[in-house]
Amino acid sequence: MEFTSGCDENGKLTAIKAVIVADTGAYASLGGPVLQRACTHASGPYNYQNIDIHGFGVTQSCFAVESNINQLAEKVGISPWEIRWRNAIRPGETLGNGQIAGSNTAMAEALMAVKETYEANPKAGLACAFKNSGIGVGNEDAGRVILSVQDGKIHIRTSAACMGQGVGTVCLQIVCEDTGLSPELMVVERPDTRRTPDAGTSTASRQTVLTGQAVHQAAIRLTDDLNAGKSLADLEGKEYFEEFYAETDPMGSEKQNPVSHISYSYGAAVVLLDEAGKVSLVEAAYDVGTPINLQAIEGQIEGGIAMGLGIALTEDYPMKDGWPQAKYGTLGLLRAPDVPPIKIHLVKAPDDQLSPYAHGAKGIGELSLIPITPACQNAYYNFDGEFRTELPMKNTFYKKKK
Repeated sequence: MEFTSGCDENGKLTAIKAVIVADTGAYASLGGPVLQRACTHASGPYNYQNIDIHGFGVTQSCFAVESNINQLAEKVGISPWEIRWRNAIRPGETLGNGQIAGSNTAMAEALMAVKETYEANPKAGLACAFKNSGIGVGNEDAGRVILSVQDGKIHIRTSAACMGQGVGTVCLQIVCEDTGLSPELMVVERPDTRRTPDAGTSTASRQTVLTGQAVHQAAIRLTDDLNAGKSLADLEGKEYFEEFYAETDPMGSEKQNPVSHISYSYGAAVVLLDEAGKVSLVEAAYDVGTPINLQAIEGQIEGGIAMGLGIALTEDYPMKDGWPQAKYGTLGLLRAPDVPPIKIHLVKAPDDQLSPYAHGAKGIGELSLIPITPACQNAYYNFDGEFRTELPMKNTFYKKKK
């Protein structure tokens, strides 16, 4: 990756140019879409418009742009927090991809939530990030569900795959919120192509937003019937099918302000090191819109932070002539005792006008790890003055120079 970033004498970001080259392996199923994510996210969650980007990957490009911004802050003579505060995207401003930030944009609030810890620790590392929900950029993108009344209970039928993120619980909670009925009356069915409609892949932090909205639409129809005086016994056998399409504009759209993705989440992370250079605390603030499954959100954030630390400090995947040279147990994944204390803040824009998507919820899955790696880079730069450009970072508490 080669990133060139610029700002004026006041730390106002003015331009970025980036070229990112990656070997995506033998299979191109997601090579193109991930490349598009680099183009729509490599400028970061900031308000500047002179941009020239070619490349691959959000996590990777965030590592580069956030590291550059810390160097710009040093050249200007302001703190990394201050340069981000001056440039953080706010509602009504234009993102680097041309999309207008919505009223539920809370990048500034995420920065404010970690300010106290950052400023109390002069060598703390800081980084910000944002991440789309939904595949976006003009691709067909839909969530689907069937709510059916069977034996006096509501069956929630969707093929939205759960990989530990609790999407089934989210769907159940939305139905309960809309109908006012008890969770004891809900049955979340496992995905089965005979029974559950296609809800798309569990990628792009999309299921809560898209399938959640389809569930919400179906639940409203069910609620209308209940409010009309019908009982579940009266509705026995009835099905409520709904699908929700995310309407976005393709890459290269000639619109003045194309909609690249229907929703964005924002985050800021602070990393502290002890005297030996070991991570002693990670404090992070995330804008997830309206939290639905709070326990799952916190669990995903903690897991994402652990993954971000692994990318930055311990994980490696050596290859020789195209062949992996490591086994799963030797990749360097952090073990539970090695994960430092984690403090989480959930923030929301004060003037948030709830988006129509799943009660205003936004995705958290991928965003949770993205700002952690550059925050580690900044922490180690403050620790020993070495500006690291390679991951996992060398000459740290976790990986000593050979």
